[in-house]
Amino acid sequence: MKPWFENWFDSKYYHILYQDRDNNEAVFLIDNILKRFSPKKNASFLDLCCGKGRHAIHLNNIGFNVDGFDLSKKSLEIAKKHENEKLQFHCVDMRTFHISEKYNFVLNLFTSFGYFESEEDNRTVFQNIERALVNNGYLIIDFLNPEYAIRNIKPFEEKKINNISFKIKRSYDQNFIYKEILIEEKTQKSSFTEKVRLINKQKFINYTENLNIKLIDVFGDYRFNDFQPHSSERLLLVFKKTKN
Repeated sequence: MKPWFENWFDSKYYHILYQDRDNNEAVFLIDNILKRFSPKKNASFLDLCCGKGRHAIHLNNIGFNVDGFDLSKKSLEIAKKHENEKLQFHCVDMRTFHISEKYNFVLNLFTSFGYFESEEDNRTVFQNIERALVNNGYLIIDFLNPEYAIRNIKPFEEKKINNISFKIKRSYDQNFIYKEILIEEKTQKSSFTEKVRLINKQKFINYTENLNIKLIDVFGDYRFNDFQPHSSERLLLVFKKTKN
């Protein structure tokens, strides 16, 4: 059986439910990353779990070299329409890629982590990222703030899009936050469950154990304000690769 994210992200219903992803929000985050870190014009970026490529495309429009990796073939079909000599998209599993010292920045944005059952898989991803970064390169992770997400969970909501009914139930346990999505289209019914591991700052740090990447900054929103455990919606972590 395929893991939930392989089935869901390539489902037509995923793309219908999330068709209004905010491109302005993506542009805002990327612009603020560039202001804060001032990469050189020849800097190379990896957008890891790039989806349809909204962050990668904006980076490339500014002039940077960008690779986008994702598992969703349907998302990549859309992203690939924007490819050029400095922007390439690839169907890649974040657990299995092996690239050495190529990227100045690896970006993992919009809660594109924590989908795996195995914590060992999460550690493997960090190992792959460390290998892919050049010395003094940066890893930037944009994740949900677990404490805020639990405190503000919305147990139920219903949406109707294109005459399709989406009933969404949210819950959590000690390890994961769940979003059960019940779908009705005419006489057809189906369901999917999103499942994201509750990972706090210390758990992310633990993934870097014995690696040459160290946490250097933590922020709580896309304006790079200080992280507040109780009130910040996001958990933005900045790691830097140190020399061996």
